Amino acid sequence: MLNNSLSFLIKSSITAQVWLFNCPEGCQNILIQNQIKIQHINNIILTNLDIDNISGLMGLLSSLSLSCHIQHINIYGPPGIFEYLQLARKYSQTTFRYSLKIHIINYNKYQLNILHILHAKPQDIYKHTFMYSFIEKERVGRFQLYKANNIYKIEPGSIYAYLKHQKKCIMPDGLIVSGKYFTHEYMIGIKLLYSDKLNAMRKSVESIRKITQLIYN
Repeated sequence: MLNNSLSFLIKSSITAQVWLFNCPEGCQNILIQNQIKIQHINNIILTNLDIDNISGLMGLLSSLSLSCHIQHINIYGPPGIFEYLQLARKYSQTTFRYSLKIHIINYNKYQLNILHILHAKPQDIYKHTFMYSFIEKERVGRFQLYKANNIYKIEPGSIYAYLKHQKKCIMPDGLIVSGKYFTHEYMIGIKLLYSDKLNAMRKSVESIRKITQLIYN
């Protein structure tokens, strides 16, 4: 999918976690219009420090501080994001009720959690702008309960957990069954590429064959 918006949001189909890319002015209103609760946002990723991308950041962080359910917020951004937030907090006299962790982006791979990976590649020598690849791991397809229980007469129990993870099991009669025959095909996770520069993006598309979304500015 092609999209030319500055800000976008990713919601994991597995964990329901939300990642917000960039935070322009009016970001909170856009979230409300799309029926997205801001307390679901724990991760903010900034592609660069242009005013268009960060003008709504302090307002959002202040609003998140009003929620009692938020314990921590992660912000990923290029060099300079830490100093910007320090000055913004100082002059706005803002304090946060949650733990704010700032990750300075470099040319690297970031393991966001066990299911999601963020690749970052600078698009200029000063590391002002980054190209991001957001990758969600594939997951095992849905377990075919009817097939296991009604066709192969496998009694429900702990063996189902092994079959769901496509492991092999030895039945009481000595028959070896493989879980891959009782699950649907692997489900492809989100594979998203964001870039400010089309030339750099074309080179990356060649290396990431199975991207599900392509976003450019």
